[in-house]
Amino acid sequence: MTELTRKLAAIVFTDIAGYTEQMSQDQDVAFVLLEEKQSKFRPLIKEHNGTLIKEMGDGTLSHYPTAIDASKCSVELQKSIIDNDKLNVRIGIHLGDTMFKDGDVFGDGVNIASRLESMSPAGGILVSKNVYDELLSREGFEGISLGLQSLKGVGRLIEVYGLKDAHLTVPDPNDYKNTKVDVHTDDEVPSIAIIPFDNKGADEDVFYAYGISADLISDCSGAGLIRVASLKDVEKLDYSNLETTELSEKLLVRYIAQGTLWKMGEMFQLSVELYDTKDKKVVWSDRWQEKWDNLTNIKVKLSDGLLKALDTKPEAEQKAETSNPEAYEFYLKAIHKFRKRENKDDAKIAQGLADKAI
Repeated sequence: MTELTRKLAAIVFTDIAGYTEQMSQDQDVAFVLLEEKQSKFRPLIKEHNGTLIKEMGDGTLSHYPTAIDASKCSVELQKSIIDNDKLNVRIGIHLGDTMFKDGDVFGDGVNIASRLESMSPAGGILVSKNVYDELLSREGFEGISLGLQSLKGVGRLIEVYGLKDAHLTVPDPNDYKNTKVDVHTDDEVPSIAIIPFDNKGADEDVFYAYGISADLISDCSGAGLIRVASLKDVEKLDYSNLETTELSEKLLVRYIAQGTLWKMGEMFQLSVELYDTKDKKVVWSDRWQEKWDNLTNIKVKLSDGLLKALDTKPEAEQKAETSNPEAYEFYLKAIHKFRKRENKDDAKIAQGLADKAI
């Protein structure tokens, strides 16, 4: 078993649009389409310094050292099959921190690339802003913005672009309005109250929801031009029994963020909702699952999404303080114990938990 390693990589997902339906109609034709795609794609991957990780039915997962390599390879694939009107491939590309182990890839970037592929039009290529920013410096690449998109089931807000080329299907922005997030555009400084997430799991797991919420408030408060209600002010209210409009009035904020967290064995079930009390609409909502190993990234995902929706750029890149979930768990326990302390002994216990987190 090889050791887990992390590095920046461009992840590419592909699949054949309508392949399942084609299989049910004529398996022989479906297999011919799959063989043509594989025969064209495999050599292109090698030619563009890529590595084929796996083939999953009609889908593929591959990675590349740069976004340029991944994008060139993807465009060349679409170019090579353009004359076959039955072979319609969708492609999604994301550039991000990726975990490698035993010949496989893991992490948030893999999930994002997979969702982009599923959103792509047949014959098209969707890329994240991370990829598009790399392409802007190179000739031969053009794109169309689809705005800030909510990638349902992933818990992320990502700026998405469709690549434009004579050999590509260019996405219509109107087809992506339902998942587009309307970011804060008013002249007023965005203001938000982050209500401690509701613990849906066992009572002894309440520190997860509370600690992550407290950490989230701290992150957003230090992000720059944004006003965030303090946890102390929020806890003065009986927030569990107040409507969002009442919370807004009492805390003097426009946006209310609420959520739930439920630990089930080694998995977390999460939900988040960002509500705009001025325009009376939900700006962002999602439900997703995270493995316990990804505990340290939950707060990073949430703060990244909230700040993007409020059009606020953090003063420093949002990163997990540690990649060790056990250490972060002790940190969350320390936050909860200290905030809820009733005596000096509780404060000492909190200090002991904080020391274990270091």
